Amino acid sequence: MKLAELQMRFQAGIVKGDNAILASIVDSRRTDRATLFAVYHDAYRMRLAEFLSHDFPVLRVHLGEEAFGRLVEDYMSAPSRQPNARWYGTRLPDFMQEMAPWRRNRSAIDLARFERALSDAFDAPDAPISTIDALRDIRAEDWPRLAFEFHPSLRLLDLAGGTAQIYAALAQEEKPLVIRQGEEAILFWRNDGQSFYRPVAEDERLALLEARRDKPFGDICALLAFQNNGDDVTWRVAGFLAQWFADGLVTRLSISD
Repeated sequence: MKLAELQMRFQAGIVKGDNAILASIVDSRRTDRATLFAVYHDAYRMRLAEFLSHDFPVLRVHLGEEAFGRLVEDYMSAPSRQPNARWYGTRLPDFMQEMAPWRRNRSAIDLARFERALSDAFDAPDAPISTIDALRDIRAEDWPRLAFEFHPSLRLLDLAGGTAQIYAALAQEEKPLVIRQGEEAILFWRNDGQSFYRPVAEDERLALLEARRDKPFGDICALLAFQNNGDDVTWRVAGFLAQWFADGLVTRLSISD
């Protein structure tokens, strides 16, 4: 048997539980081949469980050790096409949405999405950050056509109301006291090597969604004015823009055609 084939059988034995590899293993004087190979198989699964615990520590606290252990076992039993250990847990929130009994637990799913968003923001590509001083070069007549580009780490999620408060409390080992009401939008990003998050109101959420679709400043103001019964929202949108610069979200300004 060639080395490449032996390696493939060994991997299949560890990942899929394929016992064909046992034919290529010799019993030792102390124990049999199945026990010897189980050491590698069990160590591999323990390492995967460690990855998930590291990526979703707050979800682990929220569910409790027993329930989180069941979730880990269910997830490890599902086929995975992710060869990179760093990204092994990236599908966990999607898996929970797809599989019973986890799909009935909205709170747990949204906490998993929350923690994944923080990790995704941290690992996103880097880009130079623009400062609010860049606005000084924009002529007054060009403001309606002012468009924005954002940092690759930016994430915007719609979650169950209170998810951010639950996360913050559990992360501080406190008992969350949250009254759930509707949905909440949470913004995630990275700045200076650290992941951040904050809730955003509906009008800022809408403004950010439009800005990310390359809508210029004038169109964003017009849409929000329509949403607010024709009120002048120019200064409110300008306030959002100032906050985006302060957060380090804006990477580039341009004047649309």
